[in-house]
Amino acid sequence: MRIPAPRRRRLRSATASARAARWIPLAVLFPAFFALPAAPASAQGERPGIVLGLVYDSTTSVPLAGARVAVVGTTVMGESNDVGQFRLEGVPPGEYQVIFFHPRLAALGISIPPGQVRVTAGAVSEVYLAVPSRETILSAWCSAEPGTGDTSIGGIVTDALTGVPLPRARVTVVGNRTGVLQRRRMIVEVRTEDSGEFRVCKLDSAEELTIAVSFGRDQALPVDVRRAGPNVLDIEITISEPVTITGVVVDHGSGDPLPDARVDLVGSSFSQLTDSVGRFGFAGVPPGRQIIETSRLGFAPRLDSLTVFSNEALGLEIALSTEAIVLDPIVVSGRSNRRTGLTTPGSRFSGLTAAQVDSIAPRVFDFASLARAARVPGVTITEKMLANAFGGAQLGVCIEMQRSRAGANPNTCNMVEVRLNDGPVPDPAFFLLELNHRDIKEFQFLTPLEAGLTYGQRGANGVLLIYTR
Repeated sequence: MRIPAPRRRRLRSATASARAARWIPLAVLFPAFFALPAAPASAQGERPGIVLGLVYDSTTSVPLAGARVAVVGTTVMGESNDVGQFRLEGVPPGEYQVIFFHPRLAALGISIPPGQVRVTAGAVSEVYLAVPSRETILSAWCSAEPGTGDTSIGGIVTDALTGVPLPRARVTVVGNRTGVLQRRRMIVEVRTEDSGEFRVCKLDSAEELTIAVSFGRDQALPVDVRRAGPNVLDIEITISEPVTITGVVVDHGSGDPLPDARVDLVGSSFSQLTDSVGRFGFAGVPPGRQIIETSRLGFAPRLDSLTVFSNEALGLEIALSTEAIVLDPIVVSGRSNRRTGLTTPGSRFSGLTAAQVDSIAPRVFDFASLARAARVPGVTITEKMLANAFGGAQLGVCIEMQRSRAGANPNTCNMVEVRLNDGPVPDPAFFLLELNHRDIKEFQFLTPLEAGLTYGQRGANGVLLIYTR
């Protein structure tokens, strides 16, 4: 017997943060549950019945698979299948409460009451279980907040291109126009949580409510709230720009271009065959780490990892060999589509530009976190105890481009040369620990090869160039 699915509600899904210690009380979310009578004892000696049911997630409008379902007062348990259905056999006749467990409940920070079912001897009974809708959850959270307003707003703020939740984004609610200049009155301002979620409660729908969201210098279009009650608004901000990747595939031995080679960005829909002169190109690639797989009949395939930054254009040269040998890394030339930056045309920028620092700095707490956000390949950033000038151990920021040899003292560091506004920095590991990351305008890493040409032996471990505001 197939259990009909409940009527779907059109909601936009969102990823919720885990709040293991914050649960909505059952009496708030479902007060009627506490008026239910206790289940009577089941009849003895009667044929058991069967309970069929469905577990549904109203926050995402899809059935909930993998939920553990149990009949309270018995040892009968089961699990919902890929379409949310479950079948529990061997249930003695009687009235029971049916409960379910799923990580989704912990992620939403809620608990829900059990369903009620009457089991008849030798018969099939049905029960429907559900995660409440986001509007219901929002109402429950806001019911415990002070105030008398009839409108609540909640949702999640994400990057429009990557879908990544944005922590500490500023959410402002403004109301009616006031004063001679008729400016909108600010009612409340909150910050999103680490999961990108926000919630404002008990607003007065009699006012002209508008919600504005900003992250760093980037802003989303204002959204008007036109109805009372709970309003779930998921808001996207464009803080990262797409990347363009072009390149050519060549024969490692002869250097000739290879037509009809397949180039794939692993885990995405970007896939292309090279043209008659070995060229390929992808536009609109999300920034971040990309795995490039290149293959052609008669040649050994290869995998390459590449980190690309927002609004960057990259040109690649990928060499294939007829046998599985160790090949040189792909040749990368890059340029930023922005006018600002430290690089010269034709060189790859490894660091953060002024615009990128402005976007990321509000989300981090120190320079080490800011430097990690640059995701520069080959750079290792750790905080550990290091020997200071007095022979003691002191906490510092170790930035390495060349790893220490195995078995070396863990309190040593192949520290890069650090230059602040083109001047050398003494004791750079301890300096970076105390450096206020909000004073930084931009920074760039130079590999040991690049740094050696300019700074000689001082650049043997690489160089970090920091420019302040």
